[in-house]
Amino acid sequence: MKKYHDLLEYLVLIHEIDSLTSLRAAIDRVARRYDLARTGLFRRSLTPSRDAVAWRCLVESDPDAERAILFDGAVDGALLATGACGGAYFWDSAIEATGLNPALFRALRLRCAQAAQQGLTHGVTFPVFGREGLAGAFAMGRGGRIELSPLEISLFSALARETLNRCLVILQCGEGNMPARGAVPALSLRELTILKNLADGMTSVETGKTIGLTNHTVNWYVSGLQRKLGARNRQNLVALAFRLGLVS
Repeated sequence: MKKYHDLLEYLVLIHEIDSLTSLRAAIDRVARRYDLARTGLFRRSLTPSRDAVAWRCLVESDPDAERAILFDGAVDGALLATGACGGAYFWDSAIEATGLNPALFRALRLRCAQAAQQGLTHGVTFPVFGREGLAGAFAMGRGGRIELSPLEISLFSALARETLNRCLVILQCGEGNMPARGAVPALSLRELTILKNLADGMTSVETGKTIGLTNHTVNWYVSGLQRKLGARNRQNLVALAFRLGLVS
């Protein structure tokens, strides 16, 4: 069985997970399949005064380990916020990239060197974007080069996004206290518009153009709709929307 089948299975089953402990165990199964030594999911938010950015680790494969060698908000978070890497980045490729701020380049090189001293010679970091921009990141590392196909990069990006969304639902509802299926949730006009566009077969890019949003923002809304309706994916979301009478 190909390794990415474990990723697909994770993405199908993640909506059934109702605790951070179970979520960590599910991620660990994928990590073992890819021989990953460390993984971590990090959330970006603003401080209460909204004058600074704070990063919080939500799920870590080794909670007692030093997190800054896997992901440092002041370094990796700043790199993701600049958009210099254009999305997910391999650590060694990011170090070799041209045009980085010299101070940021030195800080990234130091962070990667410290990670290598702890056995994480190679790694990949996947950004997660929300309605207001960068919302979080998923980082993974190991002691050897990480080879990923374009499909696997796409699936790990989906893992990062869906895991962050699921974590937020679990934290909001309380572990083991997830909302029951079957109830029709209240949706905003924008959410209903996006649902209708999905039902009409439109992509995120096409939907964004019709309502004046970026495709990243549309994806954020779609993820929220999947959470609210308990859908496994977009196809399942559309089917549930028809079943519940939200679109016709």
